[in-house]
Amino acid sequence: MIKYQTVKVISENRDEKDIFLEIPTQYPWFINIIHPKKWARRYEAPDLFTAFQTIRLEFEKAGIRFLCIGARPDIMASGMSRNMCGGRKVYVIRHGEQADRSNMVDIFDHAPPDRIGTVQQQ
Repeated sequence: MIKYQTVKVISENRDEKDIFLEIPTQYPWFINIIHPKKWARRYEAPDLFTAFQTIRLEFEKAGIRFLCIGARPDIMASGMSRNMCGGRKVYVIRHGEQADRSNMVDIFDHAPPDRIGTVQQQ
């Protein structure tokens, strides 16, 4: 099954735009970016978190960043998450706290611009 999701991106000059994604709910893992002018780009990977990192690396070269939790430097996709849900759910790492299910969030949920970082910062 495929789910459709809209996420926001921000450019270097602080303009925000919507990006439309197609995301599978089961293996094989990929993310399709759908453009309103009827083109799409597919990013395949062993899991959604890795596919999202690949997308982010490409967009970062153009000065564009995703306003998603998956772009925060304080998150981590565990091996179990990657195996069970394709890395769509990640842990928020909090200093001095052990990660548990209450710290799990969806990589495509919104994050404010001041909370995101680069792939390298992760």
